[in-house]
Amino acid sequence: MVGGYERNELMDFGFVHVGEDITVSRDTKFYDIRDGIIGNGVRIDDYSILTGSIVFGDYVHISPFCFLSGTGGVIEMKDRSGIGSHVSVFTKSADYRSTLEIGDRKVTGPVVIGYRCQVGSGCRILPDVTIGDDASIGSNAVISVDVAPRAIVVSRGLGIVTVGTRRR
Repeated sequence: MVGGYERNELMDFGFVHVGEDITVSRDTKFYDIRDGIIGNGVRIDDYSILTGSIVFGDYVHISPFCFLSGTGGVIEMKDRSGIGSHVSVFTKSADYRSTLEIGDRKVTGPVVIGYRCQVGSGCRILPDVTIGDDASIGSNAVISVDVAPRAIVVSRGLGIVTVGTRRR
């Protein structure tokens, strides 16, 4: 990528480790990165916004227009995982099911996206979720519970449905 961020610039944003052979668009915005890690071969495309604690393994791909908010816990994407365009990942969110007053209704927790996972365009991943290794999430799903390894998940109506498992 012509004009991508240099290693020292990424370190200045708050990354403590930046791997080799990375491509990070200058149109990506970083806010308050805390102890972030970028592994080898990572690619982050245009117009994504990253904030808080974020750890990328090797060969992770972030498509354009993604929002990753690690302000309530760490977002960890393991090796060879990727997310499609317009995906949002939250480690802090309002708790819409709570009976508490509005200001007191928060859910926080880490998000882990396992090895070789693919998350389709438009998905929303909510706090305190682990997506197992080799899982595949269909476009526009809202993930609020853990996803089993090798699961194939799609969104239908008010919930998610596991429609199968990926073969090894």
